[in-house]
Amino acid sequence: MKKWTRWDTVVLILGMIPLVFAWTVYDQLPERIPSHFNLSGEPDDYSDKATFIPLMAGMGLGLPFLIKWLPALDPRKENYRKFTSSYELFRVALTGFLGGIFIATLLYALGYPVDLSQVVPVGIGLLWMVLGNFLGRIRSNYFFGIKLPWTLENEEVWRKTHRFSGPVWMGAGMVIVVSAFLPPWVRGGLIFVAILLTILLPVGYAYRVYRKIHQES
Repeated sequence: MKKWTRWDTVVLILGMIPLVFAWTVYDQLPERIPSHFNLSGEPDDYSDKATFIPLMAGMGLGLPFLIKWLPALDPRKENYRKFTSSYELFRVALTGFLGGIFIATLLYALGYPVDLSQVVPVGIGLLWMVLGNFLGRIRSNYFFGIKLPWTLENEEVWRKTHRFSGPVWMGAGMVIVVSAFLPPWVRGGLIFVAILLTILLPVGYAYRVYRKIHQES
């Protein structure tokens, strides 16, 4: 991949927004900021703001740029050229997700009525839907996608599994978004089942396709 692209500019700008916001309201923030919330949206762990803010800012900017350089380590790096836009869109979506959680947490710490137990599922659900939308375009590689022994070994298994998994991930994402507006005890179960299905269904399908191909050959 190129050293610097317009996608990097988008990621940088998007990642800087929560950092600028944090800097603007830093003096208004309490010394201890909620760093974890339970399913009811109540904080159950806190961190010093002098630690929390640099950590979240570093994650929001560092992780997307780390992902940018992963293809250089992949033996199948040439395949990334076939789905560059999808890969870059994921980086942007991830930056937006992390930044959104960061800003929502700061707003809560400032006393605004922000329900993190709703914000987080909505963010996760939207991220799942973005991934599901382009899973079918991802080509075989070792870092991004549904990496199983069967998909990595056989190009046809990889292609069919990712085309099958796209709608599964999109559907799961929709369920996770809807769960954000349901009672906490329902929400937790739905999120768990939705995420579990995005793992189990692709694995089962990939194995089935792999066996079928080998039986026919």
